[in-house]
Amino acid sequence: MESANLITVAPGNLRLAGLLGKGIDITTANRLKKVDYARLVDVFGNHTDDDGGWRGEFWGKIIRSTILAWQITRDEELLEIIKATVKDLISTQSADGCISSYSPEKQTSHWDIWGRKYALAGLVRYCEVVECDPEVLKAAEKLVFHLMTQVGPGKINITECGFHDGLAASSILYAVVKLYRLSGDKRILDYARWIADTGCSSRHNIFEEALKGTLPQDIANGKSYEMMSCFIGIAELYREIPDEKYLQAAMRFYEMVRDREIYITGVSGSKDRWGEFWFDGKFKQCVPPEEAGTHGETCIITTWIHFCYTMLKLTGDASIADEIEISAYNGILGGMLPDGSNFIHGNPELTGIATSCKIPADDQIGRGFGTPFDGHDCCRAQGPEGLVMMMPAAVIRTGSGFNLNLFEKSDAALFTPGNRNCRLTVSGDYPLDDKVKIKISLEEKERFTLKIRIPKWFGKNGSLCVNGVSCPVIPGTYCELDRLWEEQNEITIDFAISPVLCHDPGNSGNIAFTYGPLVLAQDDRLNDGIALPVRAGVLVREKPQSGFLMQWRSSNGVKLCDYISAGGSFSKDNLLCVWMPEEK
Repeated sequence: MESANLITVAPGNLRLAGLLGKGIDITTANRLKKVDYARLVDVFGNHTDDDGGWRGEFWGKIIRSTILAWQITRDEELLEIIKATVKDLISTQSADGCISSYSPEKQTSHWDIWGRKYALAGLVRYCEVVECDPEVLKAAEKLVFHLMTQVGPGKINITECGFHDGLAASSILYAVVKLYRLSGDKRILDYARWIADTGCSSRHNIFEEALKGTLPQDIANGKSYEMMSCFIGIAELYREIPDEKYLQAAMRFYEMVRDREIYITGVSGSKDRWGEFWFDGKFKQCVPPEEAGTHGETCIITTWIHFCYTMLKLTGDASIADEIEISAYNGILGGMLPDGSNFIHGNPELTGIATSCKIPADDQIGRGFGTPFDGHDCCRAQGPEGLVMMMPAAVIRTGSGFNLNLFEKSDAALFTPGNRNCRLTVSGDYPLDDKVKIKISLEEKERFTLKIRIPKWFGKNGSLCVNGVSCPVIPGTYCELDRLWEEQNEITIDFAISPVLCHDPGNSGNIAFTYGPLVLAQDDRLNDGIALPVRAGVLVREKPQSGFLMQWRSSNGVKLCDYISAGGSFSKDNLLCVWMPEEK
């Protein structure tokens, strides 16, 4: 399985300059650079989560995004922030190695291990991306070794720790595996295997349940975000311990989530008032919140992107990149305030009822969930991560060449399998426009394989040409170009995208429209009312009004826009809907 060895493009070698790239730029400037990182570290020095809070998650969540943002931008101010706050966090480590926001007598309870997971994830990413500083690596190792003295074989079972039947605590699995890759200490790998063998839930072994085909909503307590993090962990563990059951469980779970839980907008989560559980949600997109709960959580979107990225690397399945793109352009960009300073927590109801509006996370949930903490919210912390993950997903290096997964305007400086310089430049206005041009420049001729993703929305009249010569393509796969590349090469792609009519899987009779990876929506700034009946005929594209990226008109006159722009004032007065009544 070649793809198990996939690695990402080296730091600083890729710039995105389309919608995703601009989103990264503004959330970096208006969110990541403005966080009070010292305040985030204080909870570890003062142990202020003794009220059962989860303030300990924020440092790791946010610094992960900041580190990847620096990897993309090479911004010196970001680097200074990162180095200072990592040093600050390490200074809170106790003599026995503990880094926790809880006091010793309350450790392993509530959200303690969950917070330690994110602290570990932040330290690991620093070593992966910025520099493998021996002091930082040692601090990460000591964190895990200390945890072993409290939770492990002969100690407390991790499934007995914290909330959600052990899912939250057990989700530290993926960070432990990543630490092992850096450290090479077999004790860490053995600990990761032990966590996996517990099954990650006190109710049952979640991996065995997935293999049996148990629906996500019936696995453990159905908590989406924490459960998916555990499956990321088992997928990462497979790369170190190639037990086929690990991969099979992760793949089966991925397929069930994709087929039963992901909405048209690439988001998921429902059942409760914050939209945080699996609930067979794909079939309840048009069910009102009093019956199905709030639709979607940004933390779930970001974790879904992580999970998809992990599975893409493991399997080389091009269709998984389709899921990443849909979630990023709709759930993430659509959930970000125009200035990048905040994200929504629950996505708006998709059916155009009175609550169909986008509200910033800290206003939607309440500042700190009853434990005031500078307006932080789990989804406000996670939103930037969903964006910056597009950098490693865009171009993935393989042993034989590269996989190109994203098509927005970008520039990548790469090394070929022969260790020669190569520049790959994508131009165009994808996904707002369906034509792109790819230029490949080499120092000298070399044979390698470039795989170009052909998304499922590739039109029947679409085309892909290399230096003017047409190549056959199959939607949902990679177009594999194994050839001797000249010093200068040009690939042109016409995706031939057209609006696609979708019917609600829940059989409500409502319809929706997509344009490539973009979901279309109604916005009451464009029409007199919301959730207006739409005729399922041809949509005509129009010049967008100010504040909208894209605008269409249905055959009965109803105006539609892109979901990114819909509800763009982020106020209760700006309603939107995705699923609309069909005018017969």
